[in-house]
Amino acid sequence: MMAIVCPINVEGYFSWVPIVLLLFLIVFLILAIAYMVARLLSKPDWEARVKVELARMVISLIFIFGILAFAGILCTATVNIAGGADPFDAAKSYMATFALQSIPKNINIIWASAIDARIAATIMTPFPSCMAGVCYSGDAGAQYIANNLESISNMTLPFAASLMIQLLTLDIIKQFFLALLLPAGFLLKILPVTREAGAYLISIALAFYFVFPMVYVMGGMIHKEVGKGVLNTLKDSISSASLGDAFGFDDGDSLKAIVELAYIAPYAVTVPLLALIMSLAAARSLFSVFSKDFIGEVGM
Repeated sequence: MMAIVCPINVEGYFSWVPIVLLLFLIVFLILAIAYMVARLLSKPDWEARVKVELARMVISLIFIFGILAFAGILCTATVNIAGGADPFDAAKSYMATFALQSIPKNINIIWASAIDARIAATIMTPFPSCMAGVCYSGDAGAQYIANNLESISNMTLPFAASLMIQLLTLDIIKQFFLALLLPAGFLLKILPVTREAGAYLISIALAFYFVFPMVYVMGGMIHKEVGKGVLNTLKDSISSASLGDAFGFDDGDSLKAIVELAYIAPYAVTVPLLALIMSLAAARSLFSVFSKDFIGEVGM
């Protein structure tokens, strides 16, 4: 059985630790000097304030190292759910199937059917289609079908753009949220005046890195287990239906393409919104933990 490797760059993560430790020592030294000054001036309220800040700094430092273990647990869980693959790669592969394969293929089918419909509408037939010197096409109504097919293909273009933006967003989250936002959150977490801002960045980085792609992974599983069957059933019903002469020019291929595009459309709108909502909810939950200093719990 192949071992599952977590895609977190641990070396890159630890490359920020010396900077964090240096900043911690500097701030710790400043607070220590402030504590000695408070003792020298006999200011018990100053001493208590500095002691609290020192305790908060130590807790923040423990948090920073504990977050790596927490991230490792999250990473292992998400990789296992994704079947041993990198969740970002699984999510992008799933969305790319729609954005780079299904949409272009079906738009081409619809445009080809629209062209065939217009051709059918312009072909003149002999008597009795000619009366009093005026001839008409037996498929004159096909021009209205062509207009509708062209409108549907044009409406699909924003969905294709949405899917491409989602692919780009997944790349940005993978490249920068753990590599940039998380270390920045560590640095802010050490400083007393930016401690809550640091907790917020850490929460955002972890939530979006682990929750955001998993929404797509779960969507891919639903599509594989349920969605494909539903889509094939709808296409089969079109093939078995009596379409009449209106769609005789393409044997219902345009209707099948419309059904597939209608199936894809919610993935271009609802999935990113769901991923965003769930990621923000996860970030809010994590922030309530990472922003705590536990001073009240230990009686300081």
